[in-house]
Amino acid sequence: MSRRAQFRQIARDALAADPRMSLLTQIGAWEARPDASQLPLLMVVTPVERPTQNTISSFERATILQVGVKRLGGADLEDALDADADAIERAVFLAMHAQGVICLPDDVTVTVNTDGEQSIGTLISSFRIVWRRPVPRPT
Repeated sequence: MSRRAQFRQIARDALAADPRMSLLTQIGAWEARPDASQLPLLMVVTPVERPTQNTISSFERATILQVGVKRLGGADLEDALDADADAIERAVFLAMHAQGVICLPDDVTVTVNTDGEQSIGTLISSFRIVWRRPVPRPT
């Protein structure tokens, strides 16, 4: 299993164990407009990784892990997403720390789409995970 896959699994397991986040259906990734009957949804992805050579023999890698939530709501939709963000940050940070992984919150974005019949809110909570990998050597 790749390191990125390990990071996603740690986050998924932590979120599945969280009382608030365990109520959401976890998926690998979502379409731009999932069917409202499927909501609320939760996804964990690692869309970006930036390597930097820090020594002659290793790269430092900064992997961005994102946890996304989509849910239906009304006037309190942003409040619900704020509570989701708090639960995600706590669960992911503590789980990574317990595994010895350096993981820091990076940013949180909230979008509310009110174009359709129902308001759909999207939260993306990003974390920066820093780790090292040896420089590949010819065999």
